Amino acid sequence: MKKFFAVLCIVGLASSFSFGRDVSKKTGVGFNSQLSGFGVDSLSVRWWFSKKMAAEGLLGFSLGDDTIFNVGGKFLTVIKEEKNLNIYGFGIIGIESHQSDDTSFSVGGGFGTEFFFSDFPNLGFGAEIGLGFSNANNKNQFGTSAGWLSAVGIRYYL
Repeated sequence: MKKFFAVLCIVGLASSFSFGRDVSKKTGVGFNSQLSGFGVDSLSVRWWFSKKMAAEGLLGFSLGDDTIFNVGGKFLTVIKEEKNLNIYGFGIIGIESHQSDDTSFSVGGGFGTEFFFSDFPNLGFGAEIGLGFSNANNKNQFGTSAGWLSAVGIRYYL
C-alpha cells in the first residue's frame, strides 16, 4: 500500500510540471449545452487566438410548435494548465428567443475545464459552471440557477 501511495504521489507531482494541451491558432467545432433555458443545445465554434485566450460563438435553434433560437458569444482565458486539461475563466453574453414574444438577455461568467485524451489530441470535452443574470419579459433572475450557465460540450479541433 505504501508503494502504491508513493507512486501515486510521484505521478501527481510529475503531472503538475507538465503543460496543458496547446490549441493556440486552432478552431474547435462542436456543441455546447449552454445559453438555453429551454434545453436547446448550441452549435459551437471556438477559436484559440493564443495559448491563453479564446473566443467562442454559439448558435442554437429548435423549429416546430415551439420555435426557439439562441445566439451568444464567449471569451475565455486559461488560468491553469494540467497535462491534458486546461482550466479557464470565461465571460458570456447571449440572447434567446422563444416564440415571437418571449426574448431573454443573459450575461454571466465562471470557470470551466477542457480535457483531451492522449490518443485523441484534437477532441476536447468540456464542463463549465458559474453565475449568471437573465432577463426575460422584465423578469430578472440571478445565480447558479439562472437556467443556462452550467454546461457541457464537445469539440473537434481542426
